[in-house]
Amino acid sequence: MKKEDPEIIQTLRQEERIGKLHAHTPGKHTIIIPKELEEEPLDSIFTILRHRKEEDIKTIDLGDPIQKYRIIFDNSAVAIMLTDENERIVHWNNYTEQLLGLTREELMMRPVKCLYPPEEWKKIRSENIRQKGIQHHMETKMIRKEGTLIDVDISLSVLKDHIGNVIGSIGIIKDNSQNKQMEQSLRASEEKFIQLYEKAPVPYHTLAPDGTITDVNERWCNLFGCIKEEVIGNPIFDYIHGDEQETAKASFKEKIKSKKSYTGGHERTYIIKNGEPRVFVIHDFFSFNETGGILSVYSTMEDVTGRKKIEEEFHKAHYWLDKKVQERTGDLSKENQVLKKRSNEYKRTIGELHVQLEKIQKSQKKVEQQNARLKKLDHIKSNFLNVTSHELRTSMATIRGYVEVFLMKSLGPITEEQRRGLDVILTNTDRLDQLIQDTVDVSHLESGTMKFIPEKTDISRLIQTATGTIQPMADVKQITIMKEIDENLPEMIIDQERIKQVLVNLLRNAVNVSPEGSRISVKVNKESEEVVFEVRDLGQGIPKNKQKKIFDIVYQIDSGIENLGFTIAQGVVLSHGGNIWVDSEQGKGSIFRFTLPIAPLYDQEGKNQKSCYL
Repeated sequence: MKKEDPEIIQTLRQEERIGKLHAHTPGKHTIIIPKELEEEPLDSIFTILRHRKEEDIKTIDLGDPIQKYRIIFDNSAVAIMLTDENERIVHWNNYTEQLLGLTREELMMRPVKCLYPPEEWKKIRSENIRQKGIQHHMETKMIRKEGTLIDVDISLSVLKDHIGNVIGSIGIIKDNSQNKQMEQSLRASEEKFIQLYEKAPVPYHTLAPDGTITDVNERWCNLFGCIKEEVIGNPIFDYIHGDEQETAKASFKEKIKSKKSYTGGHERTYIIKNGEPRVFVIHDFFSFNETGGILSVYSTMEDVTGRKKIEEEFHKAHYWLDKKVQERTGDLSKENQVLKKRSNEYKRTIGELHVQLEKIQKSQKKVEQQNARLKKLDHIKSNFLNVTSHELRTSMATIRGYVEVFLMKSLGPITEEQRRGLDVILTNTDRLDQLIQDTVDVSHLESGTMKFIPEKTDISRLIQTATGTIQPMADVKQITIMKEIDENLPEMIIDQERIKQVLVNLLRNAVNVSPEGSRISVKVNKESEEVVFEVRDLGQGIPKNKQKKIFDIVYQIDSGIENLGFTIAQGVVLSHGGNIWVDSEQGKGSIFRFTLPIAPLYDQEGKNQKSCYL
């Protein structure tokens, strides 16, 4: 057995010598080894591997030395490949497929040079391994199936027959990627340490265990007025003040004996090149070898010369300062106790908050479940409301039709008292029909299902139509409707009927609250990028604390307001990207204003071009 052989070859040689690995396999399959090859164990092994059939594995006797070899070969933690005399792959172990990501079909009889980058294969061939016979631990790269490169360490041995002819080779391949990464990280770490050492803002020196200087950084050289070559090799004690040299030597020896990695800072007086004494606080850090012996001493130097002078100047005040410090320490101790108490309270509070959070999370789940049920109920409500409103309005239409027939005396003459009663029925029928329509509109706004049909709209004509609708109601109370419309208003893309509905609702409210014989004004003008609409009445006004609430449906219901027009107006305006509000002073009337952007929120196909406000 040769010492320079790889471990796997040594194992194979030993197995061959002890167990005759070329022995026959049980059963009908027998591998015949020529007598002239029996003297060369590796030749016989290679013959076995070249002629081995896959089906032979099932018939191998567990006591057969060949099976022992196959276990060693197939379960090795390194890749092992054998090539023939033409450098084609003829056998390999399981780890080879795992390392290279290749299948059996992809490896069989493949030229081994295909597994290496061209430049790496040239490097391997340049080693002239066929003549050497063996090459240990060659670092190179191999190509995985997906094309990535991996760092490997290979050992190659040439296989020859009994007369010296090359019949193949065996390669032991170890994945070296992790070691390479570790080496790169180590080099980066070392470079960083050197940079930190050299460029540190404080003086550093490195000592041997006998106190000889082995390295200093730039700051040390600048402070002492020396260059590295003048310093390295000298005892550090040569730079210490003469009065302290012996003490420094004794202290250093004690620290070496203690074998502690850090022994605390100490003051020492050094003499720099110009002869000036300077006081430093020295921190020594010790590094050890594997047996616990000290390798080096790394020392930082903090220049405290100025601080020492200041300490001397304030020495007389030290006693009083110390006293104050003690008093303050007592106060801080008390405060610390208070803080600890508060900290405990905070911890208890946090614990309680966690409990509350769990409760909130459980409640949240319940709320989510309830929301799901409410959505379902809301859907049922909407369907019910749509069906009910349709049925009610159909009935209202029938009632209105019969009342109008009676009033036209088509079914016979009626008395004056009957006519007044029919007028009351007709008025309340119209009122109920409007309330049903308003209720449906509010429901659609809340659910976001109200449909808008945008179209180019002449604002002046829209105002005329809205005031014309409400004029009969105003005439009953002899109320005059004044209009002031900007002549330069642009055409706007809006839902004409819905904006008309907003104006009619505001005008109807103005007529209702205004005294008989008064005046209502409607004003429209362009301001910047929007059009402002204004309806002014001379009613009693709205209290300041209720001006924002009147658009809220909940407030209107709680207040017993029968007209839902304010809520509908707000929903329509916001859906167009505008805003609506009221300015009012009790006893002086109210001014309702709303704005619409000139840039349309909807295109002419009814698609929302910006985020919807509802």
